[in-house]
Amino acid sequence: MAPQRLDWLSKMLVTMTVGGWGLYIILLVLFHYGRPEQDFGYLRYQDIAVRTEWLALHSFWFHAGVWGALGLAVTTFTLVHVKGRHHLQFLKIYLVMLAMAAVLTLLLVVFSSR
Repeated sequence: MAPQRLDWLSKMLVTMTVGGWGLYIILLVLFHYGRPEQDFGYLRYQDIAVRTEWLALHSFWFHAGVWGALGLAVTTFTLVHVKGRHHLQFLKIYLVMLAMAAVLTLLLVVFSSR
């Protein structure tokens, strides 16, 4: 069996997938450094001040990155569907589930009490 050559769409899909994982790792770092610090009992005992809210810039880029990763995933799934792989027969269901998760997340953000 001869090895298949990658066409430009396959190369773009691989690049988008690797880029999505890279963005995910960057988002994990932003989450780690931007989140509020934990208030341990020892810190309270020593009267050491801890940050109790998110850093504004880290929070903005974290949320923008999450929506960017979601857009990248939807675009990649759509391109895979357009390419017409037969072994991905449940892709439409996955796309609908991803869209429902995005809408639910958006509704939770909009209607959550602050």
